[in-house]
Amino acid sequence: MHQLPDYPNYPVVPRRRQRVFDAGPFTKGDLWTVIAYLVFFVGGAAALIGLIPGYMSAFSTQEQALFGINLILYVTFFILAMIQCGAQFFESFKTMRYYPWAKWLMLPGGWFLTIMVNGVIAALTGEVVTSENQAALESMAGTVPLPVMLVVTAFFGPFVEEYLFRHLLIGKLSRKLNVWLCALISTVLFASIHFIGAGIGSWLEVVPYFMLGVMMAVAYILSGKSLAYSYMLHVINNTVALLVVYLIYPLLPTGV
Repeated sequence: MHQLPDYPNYPVVPRRRQRVFDAGPFTKGDLWTVIAYLVFFVGGAAALIGLIPGYMSAFSTQEQALFGINLILYVTFFILAMIQCGAQFFESFKTMRYYPWAKWLMLPGGWFLTIMVNGVIAALTGEVVTSENQAALESMAGTVPLPVMLVVTAFFGPFVEEYLFRHLLIGKLSRKLNVWLCALISTVLFASIHFIGAGIGSWLEVVPYFMLGVMMAVAYILSGKSLAYSYMLHVINNTVALLVVYLIYPLLPTGV
């Protein structure tokens, strides 16, 4: 009878599982921050800033004055959001310890995927449209310096939106509802908020925001409800969009 050869007893290293970060329950601070957001961004109270004596005359163009309002609001809400979820935000960077290669590659890969899908839809419909939100951004490009625009649009803005639409509407709401139902609610509201006040001229205007919302909701859930990860995706998307507007558009022939 043959004996099996002796093999060294190497320890079995268990596969590391994705950590799921706890967003915690809704707090009074969350409630007041959401109410303030609805009042200023949805209810239009932001326009009251423009009524402050001397405010409009402090700027040389209307686009600069509009950007100034956005600057004031996003800095304020960035601070409020950081107070509410700063601890969870910095803790959730630890998601990069799990499947790091896949996650680092997904940051540019997820953005590229949404661009491809949007391009395919535009090719199939034969129509390329620009939303009012995008048009406003392009109009500011000639009067607001790129570094300043990056700080507000690519760093402060995404943090506020990720706090509201992913951290609250998925992370905290999923304590009561199915997480994928929360993802749907988050995506629909995220796409809708970009048309408040301007309206939707064509359904195609909604597609890029809807696809972006889907990508970040899925990334947030698959990364273990990591606010930091969805924020990084959002930063990459907005940064690339700004660089295109500021650096590429001026090089294109007039009318393109």
